[in-house]
Amino acid sequence: MSARGAAARAAATGGLIGAGAAAWAWFESTWAERTHRVVRVRGLPAALDGLRILHVSDTHFPADGASTGRFRRAVEELSRDPGFELVLATGDYVETAAGWDAAARAMAELPGRAETYAVLGAHDYLAPVRSAGEWVRAARERLGGRRRMVDASGFVGRLEESGIAVLRNERVRAEVRGREIVVAGAGDASAGMCRLDDALPAAGEREGGFTILLTHAPDAVLGLDAARMPAAAFCGHTHGGQIRVPGWGAPVRHSRLAERRRAAGEFEVNGGKVVVSRGFGTAIVPLRFACRPELCVVELRRTPPAGFGLAQRA
Repeated sequence: MSARGAAARAAATGGLIGAGAAAWAWFESTWAERTHRVVRVRGLPAALDGLRILHVSDTHFPADGASTGRFRRAVEELSRDPGFELVLATGDYVETAAGWDAAARAMAELPGRAETYAVLGAHDYLAPVRSAGEWVRAARERLGGRRRMVDASGFVGRLEESGIAVLRNERVRAEVRGREIVVAGAGDASAGMCRLDDALPAAGEREGGFTILLTHAPDAVLGLDAARMPAAAFCGHTHGGQIRVPGWGAPVRHSRLAERRRAAGEFEVNGGKVVVSRGFGTAIVPLRFACRPELCVVELRRTPPAGFGLAQRA
């Protein structure tokens, strides 16, 4: 075979492999995984041991709402016994504001028996993109470090009408299993919207004791010392890398907390646990590789007392 023929054959083979990988990455982006994670946290009241929380993040619903059906089916599956008792949603429900209607309808169908608390991500404020031309213009603006934002009050209102408490750099007291806790919600640190001083109790304050923090970008917690760090924080933003290289990890993570080999999951920061979701949707390109989308039920468990393991072995 001539050198030219060998090159042509190699190019054709490479093209087939690339097309196959792209087709798989598109399929994987639609193949949601329903996961269960047990997280041991300090200071969890005995009454809340085993509390099951549905963590929803980064749904990135497009304007046509194409993925809302998959979202509803996945939530319905997770709602079956033993289900969950609390829903925490950590932002980027839409790719741009064009998806607000689809997102509001999908989120309104979350099981009503579970109290739902939410924060927004930067994408929830992005100006609507509905055509290929608008997408190209928006992509150029992002490459230039600019993003056109719009007022998301209307979207927030839709969510609140369906019973979702949207926290915008604030905190509320909530009753769960007869115990009062604090649910704090901060804005997206990746867009300069995070004000933890407003969202979290001051150091030494005990507003209901056990505190859960919601914020879209996980790096927000890196500036908290042990006195301010909540027992549990829920975040999204990294997509788990979205496109991962098998055996190597995620080239793009958009976070200092996330690691190349572990761009989502459970992390520990100054004694607190940070749960980072892989997210349900995709951003920029509708592809995932070696990184399936997820909806996760997180089960909070008490941290065993010091010396527990030694006592058991004695």
